[in-house]
Amino acid sequence: MARVKSKVGPTQKLLGYAILALLGLILVWLLAQQTRFNPAVVVAQRAPLLQARTPAASGPGLGATASLLPEVSGFSPQGPAQSYGPDNLSDKINGKADLYLKAGFQEMSCRSFGLDGAGGAFVEVFIYDMGSPPNAFAVFSGQRRAGSPDLPLTANAYASANALFFTKGRFYVEIVADRASEAVQKSLEAYAAALLAKLPGDGEAKDAAALFPQEGLAKDTVRLCTADSFGCEGLNNMLTGEYTLKSGKATGFIAAKETPEQARAEARRYLDFLAANGYQKVQAPAEAGDLQVFALDNSFEAVFIQGSNLAGVHDASSLEAALELAGQLRAGLKGK
Repeated sequence: MARVKSKVGPTQKLLGYAILALLGLILVWLLAQQTRFNPAVVVAQRAPLLQARTPAASGPGLGATASLLPEVSGFSPQGPAQSYGPDNLSDKINGKADLYLKAGFQEMSCRSFGLDGAGGAFVEVFIYDMGSPPNAFAVFSGQRRAGSPDLPLTANAYASANALFFTKGRFYVEIVADRASEAVQKSLEAYAAALLAKLPGDGEAKDAAALFPQEGLAKDTVRLCTADSFGCEGLNNMLTGEYTLKSGKATGFIAAKETPEQARAEARRYLDFLAANGYQKVQAPAEAGDLQVFALDNSFEAVFIQGSNLAGVHDASSLEAALELAGQLRAGLKGK
């Protein structure tokens, strides 16, 4: 049977043309939109470039430390030195600035270098003026990596795989490379020697580790906390050192005060802090004298006064460890 072709009327033709025209307009609109950028996307794409070109913030009096950064053969400067003060230090070391600010930070300058002949290594040098040798030691010890080897550069110096850290007088220095190798390490030491030659010798902090009994002490854990030690507000300028003893682990602490009365006031502050945080008093042996012992779960605290020194034991793993270390600390502080 033959098929009968249906006729298309004028109305249907017009409707078809209208649909085709509408589809064409939609296609043109879509193509036009693809050639236009969302302003928010443009800002997001340009932001890193804008930030990279923004110079370091500076202020009146900044830049004294920048003059101490030497230019050393083999170190090609990647730009001028940048200097920061207390108001903008966090712009450079966001997340760590509080440690420096609490320790008396004055100014920091840093500079970037390309290291010639070392595979294109990138090096950044930081020099912090901390105002005094003890303040410099506070940030040096607070930043120290556990198990890092000492260096003979200064009384307080150590190395990591790709960096050097040291103090001289009131200055704390970090020299950090983006890779580790023997050649890079030797280059960092050469730069450190040149920098040390420019730093003024205005005294050094006392050997903090020498104040502690040596048996069981991990010397690279000796630190100076300038403010709010152990989370106790107002408990300042506390030296601490971590011990491994036969009776357990513990941290010894010593804070030299101007008078015995001030030491006793600080002891009361800390004991009240412990009690407020759930620690319970533990009876100490009679031979322990004025030793105050507190405990919470399996953590023990011990506090005593020796002359003008507030001293004791923090977070001992057993009562025996707390009593043992407290006895050693007291013996070592006699006459000091």
